[in-house]
Amino acid sequence: MNATAGIKVDKATFYRFIERQAEGRFEYDRGRIVQHMTGGTLDHAQIVNDLSFVLRRLLSRKDWVVTGQSRGVDTGETVRYPDVLVERRGASAKGLSTDSPTLIIEVLSPSTAELDLNVKPAEYMSLASLQAYIVASQDEPRLTAWQRQPDGTFPDQPQIVHGLAEMLRVPSLGLEVPLADIYQGLGG
Repeated sequence: MNATAGIKVDKATFYRFIERQAEGRFEYDRGRIVQHMTGGTLDHAQIVNDLSFVLRRLLSRKDWVVTGQSRGVDTGETVRYPDVLVERRGASAKGLSTDSPTLIIEVLSPSTAELDLNVKPAEYMSLASLQAYIVASQDEPRLTAWQRQPDGTFPDQPQIVHGLAEMLRVPSLGLEVPLADIYQGLGG
């Protein structure tokens, strides 16, 4: 469930608000502060943790930073807080968000599916630095992936990677991740 505040604010006001806000999860959406439900299933948390762990293990810490949920992505009109975020090292350590992510991963929840699959792709893919936007199911080993093509565009339709024996490949980062590394042991 999402709740939207009725008053319009600018981004500076939004950032001051989240710096002082102790509880809850908030995003900025075209001048409004939107509160998202906190918490989630064990499977959701495990997928986020496993993805973060695998990415930290495979990507050079000298070149890349893997974060999520507490670091925003500023798309211009919105500030979103993805489940997993990869960006080049060198960003301001004091910044509350980035406008230059390289890889963004969201894990689906019933309350976020519409937003993650139909609204966020266009927002995230508008960022010149983004190489891949991936949405992970929490119910089965299934990824929906939009990846920047060699000509610099994103495909109209995402690639679906499905099954424990399959591999997530993100060539721009040199990544090959077996879905079994992300989904093994879920649902138990």
